[in-house]
Amino acid sequence: MVQESEYEWVEFDNEPIKSPCGKSISMVLTVKNIENEKRNFKLKIRPEFRQNDPKVSWEIDYQGNEGDMVQMSPDDPKNIEKRLEIDKRAIREFKIRVDTPKGGSMGDSMTLNISVVSEDDVHRATFSKLIDLVPIIMAVKTNVGKEFEVAQNLVNQDKKDYEERVEINPSATREIMAIMSPYELKGYFYLETMHPDRITYIAKKMRNFKGVVNGEIRIDEISEQLTPKPAVEGLELGSFIELVKGPFKGEKARIMNIDHEKEEVTVQFIESAMLIPVKVRAEDIRVIDSGKS
Repeated sequence: MVQESEYEWVEFDNEPIKSPCGKSISMVLTVKNIENEKRNFKLKIRPEFRQNDPKVSWEIDYQGNEGDMVQMSPDDPKNIEKRLEIDKRAIREFKIRVDTPKGGSMGDSMTLNISVVSEDDVHRATFSKLIDLVPIIMAVKTNVGKEFEVAQNLVNQDKKDYEERVEINPSATREIMAIMSPYELKGYFYLETMHPDRITYIAKKMRNFKGVVNGEIRIDEISEQLTPKPAVEGLELGSFIELVKGPFKGEKARIMNIDHEKEEVTVQFIESAMLIPVKVRAEDIRVIDSGKS
């Protein structure tokens, strides 16, 4: 791969990009005329594709393009050629925008092969810009307490949607790649998909579904939430709790003992005639007031 530091007269960030489907990517090619006279440069952009469906189109716009976005695909590749006229000791920026396809698949990619040559053939440079399509992690909003219900309904609807699409397109895949619902995250869960725009469509009219949060989430931003924590973590002796599951659901009690190995707590009911301590799973309780209080 050619690095921009090898040239003093042209700059371009040719680091590979990983992008979700349906996103705009902007880039700038900077050309410097380092001579003391006006010069012309030839700019060529040639796309290469690697993708599952050769009919799926990418869109490219560029500075000086007087028409609509240029659509390109493996079935319909197009080369872009421009002539840049630059005054002596002047700098010219050439802006390029790529819109990744909404219907792309994981592993699809496009490489922009860019060449810049001065018409006097004194200066020439080549660059390659790889754009890989990758899944996006997004947040789905629900009514509080309905996270699992919505997630399960969404999976079922996704399966139904896939069964309808695969009859028309045998290479179709499921839209939902993974769902992550941390216990402590209330009113939201995380979803991984290649096509974020289709999630709202799949979930239309679904009860307790409140929409999706715009923007993508990096895995490092939520890694702590995705690591299972012991159910007894943070519990203290003497804390007042409420049973939220099991035969004693709704009963109030005080924590008398904590078994970290089995992740169980021994509780004494405070609003019941039952005086015998009872062992319950730590995940079946909700703390009302800490032991410190």
